[in-house]
Amino acid sequence: MGKRKTIVCLETGKQFNSVENAANAIGVSSGFISRQIKAGKPIKGFYYYYAGEMLPDEYHQKIRNQKKKPNYKSRPVICLETGERFESIGLVSRMLGTCKSNVFRAMKNGGTVHGIHFYYGDEPKPVDSFFKPRRRRKVRCTETGVVYESIRDAAERTKISPNGIGSAVSGMAGGYHWEYADD
Repeated sequence: MGKRKTIVCLETGKQFNSVENAANAIGVSSGFISRQIKAGKPIKGFYYYYAGEMLPDEYHQKIRNQKKKPNYKSRPVICLETGERFESIGLVSRMLGTCKSNVFRAMKNGGTVHGIHFYYGDEPKPVDSFFKPRRRRKVRCTETGVVYESIRDAAERTKISPNGIGSAVSGMAGGYHWEYADD
């Protein structure tokens, strides 16, 4: 059995000779008391601490004063199309409104994120053949015969959802039939 520690209520000064005694008196589990004391959080509106150790306010101040470890994994990222330099993949993902894993996967495979290519700024620029071209297939509305440069182009001009057009190729979206226009 471990060493018993005296627990003190910060506000009332009441002392308990063990975690179990405090738990019974307060009406919570002993594990809960231990976790709350370690985290410096109140229990039923009162703060408790182990006698002879830091008070909750001192503990929080110690945590705040600790310097955060620098993120050594952060690497600069460069946009192939614009040449813009970013501090990290995280900044690119926030700018594009996507998750970091999408940006990482595109960089690893030479693909695009929202039609844009990226590569690490601390490495030599990959050869052009590494970067995959943007996937743009022309689509045709069979009723009107109009050919659009891409699904996105068709969606913007017809005000029909790009997902609807993409899934309706060889089907119907927005009251029109769509097909790929392979020249």
